[in-house]
Amino acid sequence: MAATNFYLPYPSKIHLSPESHIRSSVPCASSLVGRAWLGDDLKKSVTVTGVSKRPLLLAESAGLEFLASARNCASSSSWVGGFSTQKGHWSGTVCSLKEQELHSQSFVLDSSEGAPEAQITQWSIEDEAVEEEPLSIVRDHQGDGALISFDVGDATNSADRVNLETDIFSGTDEAAVPSSSGLFIRNVEERKAVRTAWEKLVRWSRSWQLLNERRKNALKKTKKIVVLGGGSFGTAMAVLLARNKADMNVTLLLRDHAICQAINDHHMNLKYFPRHQLPKNVTATTDPREALQDAQYCVHAVPVQSSSEFLRSIAEHVPATLPILSVSKGLELSTLEMMSQVIPRALGNPRQPVAVISGPSFAIELMDELPTAMVAASRDKELARACQQLLASRYLRVNISTDVIGVEMAGALKNVLAIAAGIVEGMNLGNNCMAALVAQGCSEIRWLAEKMGAKSHTLSGLSGSGDIMLTCFVNLSRNRSVGVRLGSGEKLEDILSSMSQVAEGVATAGAVISLAKKYRVQMPVLTAVARILDNELTPKTAVLALMSLPQVEEV
Repeated sequence: MAATNFYLPYPSKIHLSPESHIRSSVPCASSLVGRAWLGDDLKKSVTVTGVSKRPLLLAESAGLEFLASARNCASSSSWVGGFSTQKGHWSGTVCSLKEQELHSQSFVLDSSEGAPEAQITQWSIEDEAVEEEPLSIVRDHQGDGALISFDVGDATNSADRVNLETDIFSGTDEAAVPSSSGLFIRNVEERKAVRTAWEKLVRWSRSWQLLNERRKNALKKTKKIVVLGGGSFGTAMAVLLARNKADMNVTLLLRDHAICQAINDHHMNLKYFPRHQLPKNVTATTDPREALQDAQYCVHAVPVQSSSEFLRSIAEHVPATLPILSVSKGLELSTLEMMSQVIPRALGNPRQPVAVISGPSFAIELMDELPTAMVAASRDKELARACQQLLASRYLRVNISTDVIGVEMAGALKNVLAIAAGIVEGMNLGNNCMAALVAQGCSEIRWLAEKMGAKSHTLSGLSGSGDIMLTCFVNLSRNRSVGVRLGSGEKLEDILSSMSQVAEGVATAGAVISLAKKYRVQMPVLTAVARILDNELTPKTAVLALMSLPQVEEV
C-alpha cells in the first residue's frame, strides 16, 4: 500500500470526494490532519497534514465520511466535522473545546444546483457567537462523484508554509485526474470498493491492536524468570510470579544446597516458610549458568551488602540485555550507592536494564495472599510497566514510576528510621515520643532524598510514607526488632548473631552520616541511630541529645 505524506500551503484547499474515508482529524490553528484510504483494496493511500506547532486534538467519525476544518479562537479550538451528503443535503456537527469542556451542535445545510456553494460564517455554541473564517461546501458534478472543498485560513508564520509538490489520485484511468492538488473517485463501483476496503481495514486494525496488546503483556510472553536469593522475600517473589502463570518456569538461584534440595524435592523452603507449600513451577539450583539460561527477567533479592560480590561471581552468565528487577532495599556502605547503581557496576555493564520494586510489603503476607500494594520504578517506563504486568494479581497492586531515586532512597532510609522507632519502643518512651520521632525522621528522609533528585510526591506515596508506616509501627519488621532490643539494653553484636535474616538498616545507617555530610543536610534522628550502632552514644544519651536540640520553625 503506497503512502505519500505532504504539507498543505496556506491558504489552500484540499479536495476530497465524500466517499473518501478520512479517519482521525482536527488539530488547532489553521491546520488539518486526516488520512484517506482510496482505491481498490487499499492500493492508494494519502496522509494530509497541516502545519501547526500547537498540540493536536483528535476526533473520530462514526460514519464513513469525515471532513474537518480547524480554526483558532481566542479561548477555544473549534472545528466542523462529521459530514455526510445525499442529493445536495449536507449535515454535520460544529464542535468546540473551550475551557477543557467539549461543546457540539449539529447543523443541516441544503444546497441545490442553482446555488452550488454555501458558507458557514458564524457558529452559535451555547449562546456564544464565535466568528470564523468561511467554510466552503461545493457541489461539483464531475462524473458520479461529488467534490468537497474547504478553506484553511492563514494563521501561521510564513516560515511554517510548505508548498504542495505531490498530486495523488486514485483510479486506473489517468483521465480521472482532478484539478491540481486534489483527490477524486469517479464512479459507483469504485466507491463500493472503498467501502469494502474500509471494512477490511477496520477488522484488520482491530486484530492487530489485540495482537499488539498481547505482545506488550510481559506475563503472557514470559516463559522463564530467575530469582537471585532464596531468603524470605526472594522466595515470596518467586511464589508470587509462579502463581500468576502456572506454565512459567521460576528458578531460584541459591547458595545453600540443603534449601535447594528441599525446594526441588518437597516444594518447601523450610528455613523461612515451613508451613507454606511452593508452587510446582518453582525450582531451585545452585548453578548460575543453569539458572540464567533462557531467563527473560531476573529478580534480585540478595542482601545489599553482599550484592556486589554475588553479582560479580555470576556476571559472565548474565546477558547484557537481561532486565534486573531489584527488591533489595538499602545503600552499599562502601560506595554509598543505591542498588540501581550497584547492579550495573557489579555486572560490568553500565547499560544493564534495571528496575527497582519497593513498597509496604512483608514477605509472609505476600505468601498468605493478603492485599498488598507496591511500586515498580525504572527510568525505562516500559520496563516498569513490564514489572507491573509480571507481578500484579488479584491481591497485589503494582504502581509504576520513573523516580528511581525517590523509590530507592525512601526504601533504604526507612530501615534506619525503623531502628529509631524500635529504640523508642524498647525504652518505653510512649506514643507521643514515637510520633514525634517518626515525623522528624520522615522530614529528614525527604530533605536528603530531594537533594539527591527525588520527587516529593514519591516520598509521600507507597514507597515512602507507606513503607515507613509499615516498618516503623509493625512488629514483623526486622529493623524495628533490632531497635526494640537495643532500647531494652541488648548489645548489637548479640542481636545480629541471633538473627537468621539481615536487617539492612544497620549497614545503611553508616551510609547516612556520609550522605548527610556530602549533601549538607541536617539529619539528627538518623545520624543518632548510626552513632548508637557505632557505640558512640547510648540510646538514653541519644534521646536526651535530641530533646535538647534548639526549637525551630516547622519546615
